[in-house]
Amino acid sequence: MEFRSNQTIASQIAAYVKREIFSGRYPPGSKVPPIREFAAFCCVNPNTVAKVYAELESEGLIRTDGTLGKFVAGDGALVAARRAEYLAGRMREFREELRGCGVGAEEFESLAGAAAREAKGEEE
Repeated sequence: MEFRSNQTIASQIAAYVKREIFSGRYPPGSKVPPIREFAAFCCVNPNTVAKVYAELESEGLIRTDGTLGKFVAGDGALVAARRAEYLAGRMREFREELRGCGVGAEEFESLAGAAAREAKGEEE
């Protein structure tokens, strides 16, 4: 995993795990990688991953099942709600970035439409 210098490593790892959950690669009820294994994958201290998992647990995205490990929340509706919140936040950030570049609402809609058409072409 490669990290960017403008964000903390923990926040980047949390965003990665959220994307894995929200994309369905870690579906509701599935086990997430053990802390030490995931830390080795990320080349970080296990304490960093433990901190990330604790944050995700406080958000309700993952849960601890005794000695069995950590699992994605089994409530698909909760995961879907958290996904919607995450995506809305990312869209607000992106919109603000574009606004800073002088992009108005009409141009934003045009750009979004073009991106959607491009994505649709990639899916076919």
